[in-house]
Amino acid sequence: MLFDLTAEQLDIRNKYSSIGKEIADAKRAEPEGFDFDGWNLLRDEGIWRLIVPADANGASDWWSFTAALEGLSSSIRTPELLLSVIAQAGMVRGLVRHGSPSQKAHYLEAILRGDVSATGIAEPTTGTDVRSISTSLTETADGYLLNGSKFNIAHAPIMDFALLVCRLNDRESSNIALVLLDRDTPGLTSGRVDDKLGNRNLPTGELHFRDVHVPHSSVLGVPGRGLSTLIDIISLGRLYYGLVAANLITPYLDDAMRYAATRDSFKSTIDSHQYVQKRLVDMRIGLARSRWVAYGALSQLLNGHAEALMTCSIAKLVGAEDLIASATSLVKLYGSLGYHNGSVAELMKNALGFASVGGTEEMHRKNIFNQMQRLAA
Repeated sequence: MLFDLTAEQLDIRNKYSSIGKEIADAKRAEPEGFDFDGWNLLRDEGIWRLIVPADANGASDWWSFTAALEGLSSSIRTPELLLSVIAQAGMVRGLVRHGSPSQKAHYLEAILRGDVSATGIAEPTTGTDVRSISTSLTETADGYLLNGSKFNIAHAPIMDFALLVCRLNDRESSNIALVLLDRDTPGLTSGRVDDKLGNRNLPTGELHFRDVHVPHSSVLGVPGRGLSTLIDIISLGRLYYGLVAANLITPYLDDAMRYAATRDSFKSTIDSHQYVQKRLVDMRIGLARSRWVAYGALSQLLNGHAEALMTCSIAKLVGAEDLIASATSLVKLYGSLGYHNGSVAELMKNALGFASVGGTEEMHRKNIFNQMQRLAA
């Protein structure tokens, strides 16, 4: 397990911390919507070349990418672009580990040039219960026909290509398949765009499929084994949600420390009051706890550790809980100012999204318990 970043990785973290601040400063003057300028800046600075394999003009270095993500999340202040980067990183992992040579050549090159991917899992009646999905693949003489719908998909309104979770119609078990489709595929249409409480610069929405022709070459991995492939892909996202949740609070904590040192109350600055100190200390504890659990989960995942899937869920769960608790505490610390529309209130709204992004608390606790049973057996 990595207990500290190398000098080179520290340089990467510092570089992307500066980039995050640049993106944050620029976005304040922009209208609501996906930050294509920030996305393209990250592309131009080489963030995808850190994890795309060397034979596809990249480096395949997940710890350096983690350093970049950590630096970015410590200064960018809002999570939307971070969630987009995490989703794209999961797509890279899926292609590298499970893609065919032609899929890697086509889609990794697309990622390097800045194309935006989407992953469609949830359906209105099933949520993320993959075994209960109804979006179906029916085999034909020259491939499959895809029918159904997905909802709550990050990037659905703007995506260039998508990975879709489907059920093979002719199988009772081992019937999950993953399909890669380009946006202009006939029969694929976008639906309603979601109107969310927070994270409003991350566009989410629906995708619909009506008799979409899917060649065999568009299936990622082995048909029927899509569930295990999907878990391998999304486990990376789970731990990264925990990591960015930990680091998002960093600039707000710095601001709060300065505010507490200058805000007078009852003839002293409020940082002399123990209850204020506790709020600030608890934020720092949450930051450290979430960060190190995420590091441990990444180490386990990259090394195929038996507890990796469980620790990835723990990282996501702990990160979300700590971020929501810290954001709530900041609102209380600033009093009426914290409740006014502004950066602290926006953080509160965005933080609440982590309760469901990447899976709900209930889902992750169920997964952790299932993994505990598996390990015990």
